[in-house]
Amino acid sequence: MEQLRLYAIVLRLAAIQRGALPAEHGDLARAALLDLIKRGDASLASQIHDENTHKPYTISLLKGGKRDRDRAQHFGEGDVAEWRFTLLCEPAFEATLRRYLLSRDLPHIRLGAVEFAIVDAFASGESHPDSGYVLIPDLAHKWDCDPATLPRVFTLDFLSPTTFNLGEDAVTGRRRFRSNPDPRVLFSTLRKRWQKFGGAEPGDSMDVWVDQQVEAEPLWLETCRVQIERMSVIGFVGRVRYHVYGDPLWLPCLHLLADLSFWTGVGYQTTRGLGQVRRVVETS
Repeated sequence: MEQLRLYAIVLRLAAIQRGALPAEHGDLARAALLDLIKRGDASLASQIHDENTHKPYTISLLKGGKRDRDRAQHFGEGDVAEWRFTLLCEPAFEATLRRYLLSRDLPHIRLGAVEFAIVDAFASGESHPDSGYVLIPDLAHKWDCDPATLPRVFTLDFLSPTTFNLGEDAVTGRRRFRSNPDPRVLFSTLRKRWQKFGGAEPGDSMDVWVDQQVEAEPLWLETCRVQIERMSVIGFVGRVRYHVYGDPLWLPCLHLLADLSFWTGVGYQTTRGLGQVRRVVETS
């Protein structure tokens, strides 16, 4: 298996002047991330931008500011925000590391009309719970165990609007979306991402097993509408508990994929702030 690391970085920002960000500022955040990478490695940034493949990063929208009725985020001078992104390839992280994390001369970034100073950067996992890094083989090794020894229940927080692109309908040509935490669609999406990292996964047979053995229990769930590429899409946010019944054959893989979601997000447009997920640490 490839010795690939996954990185989650959190930047703490402070607004330099007053301004506002629209509720759906994923395109602005994506442009800001590519600018960060460009300052460290211009050719890499161009390659990531131009390649028509799954992008090696995910982006969270900014946390902070005050929301108005239109859900825009307003910042006063000095107001603090946090911005998280993940990098799924070594060169992208190294470019960012060279420019930002190994230097105390942290620069400014601009999202739309608002300019922010970067006041701190976290990448260790110890300094900020949403940051960290992991080797793909280590993630696999963690769940290389007897299925009978593992919990049959785990919980995921869907922190930003999440939906799954099912492709175009053969008859109407319209794009289809699944806007609920369906276990089969969720874990099928994650196993395919795991496979792209070189991880071993059971293929379609796991999808059948999930359909038969796994049930979703929404603890709370809300739907919301977002605009993506001039298209209105319905997504969901909330907390969902997943229960595994019957034969625990693929239970280790299910736990692995639940962990993987922290790094890759799930579903549609994770490069624009959608599909951000965290596994809930169970206390009992």
